[in-house]
Amino acid sequence: MMHCRSLLLACLVTALSTTSFAATKVHVVTGKDAPQIEQFAATELVGQLNRLFQDVEAVRAEGAGNAKHVILVGSAATNEAVGKAFHGKWPKVSDQGIVIQSTERGLIIGGGSPAATLWGVYEFGYRNGIRYLFRSDIYPDQQPLKLSGYKLRIEPALKNRTWRTVNDFPIGPESWGLEEHKRFLGQLAKMKFNGLMLSVYPWQPFVDYEFAGVKKSTATLWYGEEYRVDGDTAGKKVFRGKKVFENPDFAEAKDYKAKTAAGTKLLTGIIDEAHRLGMSVGLSISPLQFPREFERALPGSKIERALNQLTIIPSTQKSTDETLKALVATKIAAYIKTYPTINELYLGMPEFPEWHADAEAAWEELTANKDVDGLTLAKLIETGRQRNLIASGKRGVESVRGNVVTLAFLNNLLNDDKLLTRPDGKKVVPVLRQIDPVFYPILDKVIPTGAATMNFIDYTARRVAEHPELLASLPADKVDARLILTLADDNIGILPQTNTQSIGKLMALLHKNGWSGFSTRYWTPAELDSSVHFIARSAWDAKVTPRSAHDSLWRQITSNDSASDRLWIGQDNLEKATALIDLNDIGFAFPVKGMLMKQYRPEAPPKWWETATEHYTQSMIELYRAGGAIHPRSRKLVFYYSKRGEFPLSYFAAVTALREAALAKKDGDTEKAIEQMEAAIEAIYNGITTYADVSEDQSDRGVVAVLNKFGYHPLLAEYEKLLEEE
Repeated sequence: MMHCRSLLLACLVTALSTTSFAATKVHVVTGKDAPQIEQFAATELVGQLNRLFQDVEAVRAEGAGNAKHVILVGSAATNEAVGKAFHGKWPKVSDQGIVIQSTERGLIIGGGSPAATLWGVYEFGYRNGIRYLFRSDIYPDQQPLKLSGYKLRIEPALKNRTWRTVNDFPIGPESWGLEEHKRFLGQLAKMKFNGLMLSVYPWQPFVDYEFAGVKKSTATLWYGEEYRVDGDTAGKKVFRGKKVFENPDFAEAKDYKAKTAAGTKLLTGIIDEAHRLGMSVGLSISPLQFPREFERALPGSKIERALNQLTIIPSTQKSTDETLKALVATKIAAYIKTYPTINELYLGMPEFPEWHADAEAAWEELTANKDVDGLTLAKLIETGRQRNLIASGKRGVESVRGNVVTLAFLNNLLNDDKLLTRPDGKKVVPVLRQIDPVFYPILDKVIPTGAATMNFIDYTARRVAEHPELLASLPADKVDARLILTLADDNIGILPQTNTQSIGKLMALLHKNGWSGFSTRYWTPAELDSSVHFIARSAWDAKVTPRSAHDSLWRQITSNDSASDRLWIGQDNLEKATALIDLNDIGFAFPVKGMLMKQYRPEAPPKWWETATEHYTQSMIELYRAGGAIHPRSRKLVFYYSKRGEFPLSYFAAVTALREAALAKKDGDTEKAIEQMEAAIEAIYNGITTYADVSEDQSDRGVVAVLNKFGYHPLLAEYEKLLEEE
């Protein structure tokens, strides 16, 4: 009898193990001739459904058929089934509007354009617990399928949501190859960014042109600096045996022609990918800057006051100078020919305006027959002199005068209707970038017809947030006005930083004053997940605050309210440390020669260093505490932040020891100077290796390379000198 029972049990187990439990099938249906982006949206949705819900098998299908669960993707214009489902009454939404609507059999996800349909898919995922970050998507635990209860019509509060890339310096996206850019762009699309600005410099290998017998011959990255990472390199494991840190897409490019070809291929690939994801693309150039070889083609030019002196600018020319106009037109035409699918061309004002000789004549030309509300050049200059911005005093005066000349020049230049015409006949929209704020009240009177503006007030978000009156002074009802949001500033440089609460104030001002949107500014994206999550959500809902966005992000992915609270405290301390550097020594960790050794001077460490160290310490402690009891899906990310939180403590220890070494050297105590120099070397070495332990991307590796070149190696060299003096 026992034998029979055992046999029966074995048969039952076998039967159960071989039984197939049918998963709930969900058909995802696009239109017959759906645009590529909607087909991509459907593929993304299938992936989300299969990861979000229990016992679901989502598949692409050509039609709804008799399927019980159907999700229609697209609009009435792109998917016939959507039109039928709405009985011919497609909701009134803009080209950016999102529609998510439950039906008897499932769901409709669409939008006023194919790009909006893609955003709708990602919004559906967000509302079901997915959180989109730079490095990955973090999914919730699986849940039962639920497609009912949706009736959403979502419009953005800010129409222009632009991400800036390329830039300069190895710590930023200038070091990223195409594959890294593609991954990043994919994540930005999930956060519903709809614009990309490629910020390029005259000396970079992204364009080729010739003027007056002079050919462009400069093609370099990172202001011409080379970053060797062989030999005695701290944290060298991150470079995987390479001798030089470089953008991987330039590894085989050794001369001007090869570098320019590699650069053109890289930018073209970025542009194509952004367009594939439904983004408009703009190229940002400085029209009045040229590589040094064009000095003989522009008589009266001078070498620009800039890093490594790689460029020239006009000097004695008038704003009506025909040679200058022809050279700038040649440069612009070369960019448009090289990148014929760009949608916008950003034309930047000089950061340090040195061309302002005929400002009075330029002002008369610029304002002729225009009502400028009684403003005079003298009044504007005095405002520039007296204001509380970095560009004040002499620099403020130069900024105002230089902007007048440049604005007059650009108004004249852009009168040529053919200049911004693409090869396919479409127009490239000009966007004037970084116009001095004194012109805001009359901005609509001094920019070319049809031009938009991208506005920069000061280097950090904290500084800009102190001047709400400037944002209010711009007539946003008359001008397409966008603000440059500095998420991380290169003056604070390689140190962890955040400005989320200041950015919160700025986003509120953009909403209040009717600005059309923003573009980001940053170099290393490491600590920016919270900031970017906030602006991505706030751009669609003005009621979102930095704290509510923080909780929506971190409570979801940690599944621990206490951990989220600790992360908020940690971020608050990080922002306070960032503000202290900004207030007391902007440029403190600027990633250039002398970054560390400029602190090697016989002065006592300032008191604010101690306070900043306390904030960095508290931030690190809260991060580690938060990681104690959180969901496994968030542990890697929180550990990444926590480990990076150790680095600024080492950095401040290094600069403090440097000051002590310099003081000892001044006092003739070589032994103590050597001892303190050894302490500085040990601190920066430990800091770099700690940073390297969690480096994940090219920006992280770029910081390690920069710290070696401008930190660790100069300290070793000075140490050797001290030993010789002993």
